[in-house]
Amino acid sequence: MSHVQDGRGERPDPAVVKQQLVDAIRMLARAGIIDHSGHGSVRRDGGSFYINSGASVRGALTADDIVTVDLEGALIEGSARPPLEFHIHSEIYRARPDVSAVMHTHPRWSTFLTMAGVAYKPVYAQGTLLGDVPLMDSPLSVNTRSMGEKLAATLGGGRAALLKAHGVVIAAADVVECFALAAYCEENAYRQYMAMQIGTPYVFSEAEQQACRENLWSRGLLKKAWDHYRSKLE
Repeated sequence: MSHVQDGRGERPDPAVVKQQLVDAIRMLARAGIIDHSGHGSVRRDGGSFYINSGASVRGALTADDIVTVDLEGALIEGSARPPLEFHIHSEIYRARPDVSAVMHTHPRWSTFLTMAGVAYKPVYAQGTLLGDVPLMDSPLSVNTRSMGEKLAATLGGGRAALLKAHGVVIAAADVVECFALAAYCEENAYRQYMAMQIGTPYVFSEAEQQACRENLWSRGLLKKAWDHYRSKLE
């Protein structure tokens, strides 16, 4: 992973970054992956990050709803408060210099699995891109620094973590990657859950997972997922 928001070594204009974050959150809301309380962020220089405000309407988000806060949650730009769970973002950014975008979603199918104590299994080709997906065994809001540190430790060096009976956290190199992984995670969980209704889902072998990662981990395919969902906003 890199620090840049566009994956090509360029640092785009803040207005572009904010609009991209807005689009990602709106797309996730349209897909039912982010609800009224989900949030996303993008790292900014100087130990700060952009994040949608806590009071914002996710499905009708605009760039005016994006605020800038430091790692303590203090406002740098904007007048609205960040989400109470800004600690998810700040503690991942503290622990992971390779991460430049974070999404916290409240998806249906992934959460069903954690409520039933069922581990996420790679049953979908794109779902293998998440790698190992650990579980933070607490349904409580991540609204303190200590809880944020616990989450960051659960995530470790990975791309995703599940929060028991709560939601999912995705950590990625940029907004496009973060969005695509959030969509892939929920689609995998949906297929896993539905297959469980009629039998035991087929789980990709280690060799199959590796082959999928080699074939499917590309900027073009991540952007293809982005473009597919982006078209639904128009």
